[in-house]
Amino acid sequence: MYARWASFAVGLGLMLAPLVLGYGSVGPILHDVAMGLLVCIATLAAFEWPRARFALGAPALWLVLVARDGSDRVAAAAELSAAALLLVLALVPSARLVPRLPPPPGRAGARA
Repeated sequence: MYARWASFAVGLGLMLAPLVLGYGSVGPILHDVAMGLLVCIATLAAFEWPRARFALGAPALWLVLVARDGSDRVAAAAELSAAALLLVLALVPSARLVPRLPPPPGRAGARA
């Protein structure tokens, strides 16, 4: 669950990065706002369908490709850091998928 909220925060960070970091041109601004919105929507889908978390790898790989060819170094640094975070967070399973442990044997039948 925390990994999904962190992914959502990465999407918000992408949307706010042009304001905070002061990008030099309009192209990277529009790109990062659009990618941030896409990441937020994909993260909301991953809340409902846990396997959708793997779809966050596609925007992460796209961000890496764009950052390598970008002319704005500040935008490239923001995109690479967001991509790295998204790739790591996509590998973290949801809390729903983690099996719960059964109660200890001594406490199952003990009622007062």
